[in-house]
Formats: sequence, structure tokens, C-alpha cells
Amino acid sequence: MRKLNVLLLAQLVGISALLGCSQGGPVEGGKSPAASDGAAAKANTEPVTLNLFAGQDMSDDLWKLLLHDPLKKKYPHITVNIVKKGKGIQDLVANGTSFDLYLEFQGYLGNLIQVGLLEDITPLAKQEKLDLARFDPIFMEALKAYSDKGELYGLPFYRQANALYYNKDVFDKFGVAYPKDGMTWEDAVDLARKVTRTDGGTSYYGLDPEHATRLAFPLSLVIVNGKTNKAEVNNEQWQKVFQLAKDMYSIPGNIPKKTTDLNGGGIVRFMKERNIAMLATVNIVDRLQEASVNGVNWDMVQYPSYKGSPNVYGMTDFAVIGATKTSKHKEAAMKVVELLTSDEVQMLAAKKRPVVSPLLNPELQKQFAAEVDYAKGKNIPALFKSKPALAPRFSDYYTTARTILDKNYDDFVLGKKDMNTALRTAEEEINKKISELDKK
Repeated sequence: MRKLNVLLLAQLVGISALLGCSQGGPVEGGKSPAASDGAAAKANTEPVTLNLFAGQDMSDDLWKLLLHDPLKKKYPHITVNIVKKGKGIQDLVANGTSFDLYLEFQGYLGNLIQVGLLEDITPLAKQEKLDLARFDPIFMEALKAYSDKGELYGLPFYRQANALYYNKDVFDKFGVAYPKDGMTWEDAVDLARKVTRTDGGTSYYGLDPEHATRLAFPLSLVIVNGKTNKAEVNNEQWQKVFQLAKDMYSIPGNIPKKTTDLNGGGIVRFMKERNIAMLATVNIVDRLQEASVNGVNWDMVQYPSYKGSPNVYGMTDFAVIGATKTSKHKEAAMKVVELLTSDEVQMLAAKKRPVVSPLLNPELQKQFAAEVDYAKGKNIPALFKSKPALAPRFSDYYTTARTILDKNYDDFVLGKKDMNTALRTAEEEINKKISELDKK
């Protein structure tokens, strides 16, 4: 009888074990799948604060509109702390600041690579079920150029779309017809000659190209080869860029009084001093509110193109949002990436900021600046009449190299060096500097 009881007990235990396996019983670690899922769900909604490196910054109002408010609505357990750029990512990391997210121009990703912040986010994107097919392939391809095996370090958040902005009052003052869509650089320079002059003690500047690298982008030129880290400026293509700059600045009176304005000062002068007739630059519609209120009578036309390359405004030029390699909260960080690249937030950015979306959704383009009062009646379609050229990989030393190139560009424009000397010197100095940095 005792033996029978023992057998019955053994059978009952075996049946219980089988039932346990079939009905979600104990698994490794003593937790059932249901219990495990519950714990994961609980962990996913625990309050967490993330640090975001704002290499590409926005106003507090825009951070609230595009990030904090949508985040509070969809993921109330996640808070994002915006860390300003300051002296740069290297300085911040060296001083002990940790980051979960970054927002940066794709050309500066090398700075984040140098401090070990980037890794392939493809597995995380799959985990969050992000549909990468929603993005324009040209920007995804430019992003993947940063890795040797096609890894994806982040996602496009917004993209640039260049235009030629002009001050109607300057053209009206001198009785000159406004710029028009479809101009070449030669057309723009010829037009600039007609409106560059001094009148009533005020100097008027016909055309400002912002800086040397802006002129190089439509030709898909970089300063340093992103794979070899060798300078590539002493060549015919960069000569073409420098010659175009020379054509502009050879117009008597078109060189700005402050030589520091040769590399980026034109935007502020266009908006505040009102003495630049034409400014060739990226999308600045989002920055023209104050200028519009202060009476700058502006409009825009299609960005000028090089002969033989019509309807090309520049290269793929965009801001990247991504989760960092060092984050301890990657799942939460990717939810922020998902949110910022969602149709809802992208539509807010297009309508209200306004910036151009990298998504393929045509409605985002149609709604660009739809809720920006000061842009009403402007030639907004001009932003979309040209396409970007594909950007090669930027070197990790891009920012260092650009400083050296800019100095030699200034010397050339100001007549201190001839073209060949300026480009040769720039290439030699860049390679020397990179070699020094590699030894550290």
C-alpha cells in the first residue's frame, strides 16, 4: 500500500510539472513568463531622466513644442534634460557628463565617434518597431556612410533645404528686377553687380554666400576624406569653389567690413543690418520672425546652381537624433528618438518651426510654414525645387580641418594669398594637424 501511494504521488508530481510547462509555469530564475512580462512593463514605466547633447540646439519654446509636451503626453515617465553644446562634446565628456541622446549635424558625428558615444541602433530600432522605410533613402545612405559595415548611428530629425533670400527694398531702391528661380551662380553674380554700391552713406552688398563650405556642398566636396583622414582641398573642384567666391568678392564693395563675416556673418547682417541684397544659405525661415517684425521685406527664390548641375542646392545636410552607446536607459532613449521622428512631431516642426522633414510623407512638405504668419505670401516652393547631392562620409577631423580651410579662404578672398598657395597651404596644414592629433 505504501509503495502504491508513492507511485501515485510521483505520477501526480509529473502531471503537475507537465501542466506547469503547458500553462506558463516556472521558468529559469523561478519566474513565470507572465511575471517576467509584468516586471518588464513595470520597469518600462519607471521614471527616468535622460541627458540629451544639443549639438543642434533649439529655443526653450521649441523644445517644449517638439519634445517635452509630446513626451509628457505619450511617455510621461520619461524626462529629457537638454545639455547645451558649450565648448563641445569632448569637453563635456572629459568633465564627466554622461549622455543618453544626442542631436547633431551629420557632419559633426565624428566628434561623437571620437568620444565613443555612437553605436549601431538598428537592433534598438527593430525592438521599437521603427519603420525606417519612412525616411528619404538619400539621408539614410549618408548616415550609413559613417560606418564600415553600414551600421546606423541615428536617424534624421530635420534636413536643410537651401534658398537664395533677398531683400526687396534693396532691389526696389535701385530699380533692379528681383532674383528668380532657376538662376545659375553666374546669373546671381551678374545680378549682384547691379545692387552692390554705397548710397547715402550706407554700403549695400549684392551677394553673400555664407561661407566656403556652403559653396562646396553642391559638388559633394568634403575637406578631409572620411576614410583616409587625408585632406582633399588642393584640387580642381575646390579651385572651382574658390573662383566662385572670388567672382563674388571681386565686385567692388561686396567684401564685408569685418573679415570675420566672410565665414557665416551674412545671416545676421541680412536680418539686422538690412544691407545685403541676396543671401545664399540654408533654410532660415525659422529665424526670420524678428527680422520680419522689424520690417525686413524679404522673399526667397531657388538656390543658384553650378552650370551642368541644375536644381542641386547642396549636399545631404541634416540633423541626426540618436541614442548613445554609453546610455544605461537605451530603451527609453529610443522611445524619444521614435517620438521626435514620428509623423505627429514632424508635422508640428514643419508647420510651426518651420524646418524641412526628412520623411517621405508628401503632406509634410505641403504643410511647411503653414502656421507661420510672417511666411505668408512668400515663395516657399523655392525651397523644394532643388535636390541635394549625396554627401560622402565626413572625417572625424572635419571641424578642425574647416577652421584651417576658412583661414586660408579668408586670406585668398582678401588678396593675401593666390588660389594655388591658399589651397596648397590649407592641405599641408590640415594634414600636419591631423598627424599631430593622431599621436596624442
